[in-house]
Amino acid sequence: MKTLLTSLWLVLGLASLQAAEPYRITLTSSSKQIHLDHWSLSGADVTPEHPDWSITKQTLHGGKQEGVDLITVDNGKIRFSVIPTRGMGVLQASMEDVVLGWDSPVKEVVHPQFIRLEDRGGLGWLEGFNEWMVRCGLESNGHPGTDRFINNVGDEATMDLTLHGKIANIPASEVEVVIDRHPPYRIRIRGRVDERMFYGPKLELMTEISTTPHSDTLRIDDTITNRGDDAQEFQILYHANYGPPLLEAGARFLGA
Repeated sequence: MKTLLTSLWLVLGLASLQAAEPYRITLTSSSKQIHLDHWSLSGADVTPEHPDWSITKQTLHGGKQEGVDLITVDNGKIRFSVIPTRGMGVLQASMEDVVLGWDSPVKEVVHPQFIRLEDRGGLGWLEGFNEWMVRCGLESNGHPGTDRFINNVGDEATMDLTLHGKIANIPASEVEVVIDRHPPYRIRIRGRVDERMFYGPKLELMTEISTTPHSDTLRIDDTITNRGDDAQEFQILYHANYGPPLLEAGARFLGA
């Protein structure tokens, strides 16, 4: 009887521990050769106490958006879409009639394979520019131009920099969804984007874009790591873009 009771308590303890662990699923992994074209999850599956939220992952088709991954999170109050194929940028966020985003002349979510950053004197980045929040960097950010650097044999050399760097046009190598099973039930979209080359930068962007059920906020947490042996300069800009209803005729900016 003592052995039976001990075993029963052990089983119950393990079940309780597993229930407390976050829900986790890999959507994309270059190292494990994983890619889910379509996937969805509802709050009822993970957090029955807060069932009315959802996540969907789809692969877009047609035109220059062929093959683009799009993850949409609806927490029951706000809705936002993340683009793993475009450096984990945020396409748009909305809550009721308030939209964070803008009416870009670029209507499709353009796949990086159709972007030539060197076009038009280094302005090719603009051919895919339509996100609410797009990162610029990582090796460089800003206007096109010529930069000096020390090459692999220690000599000074020059290179042409393109508008706002490369990170927004590099697909994420790893993407996962993590949901906390305990309050406040944080919903996390995590991704890793690598900007690497031989005899060049070896920069890693780890990002987590998260929210909680029925919250009116989303949070972006980024970590940039130099995975090379040598010191590496970097730059980053969070290029946020707004249109109606926040920016329209009659709108005013009020600052303290």
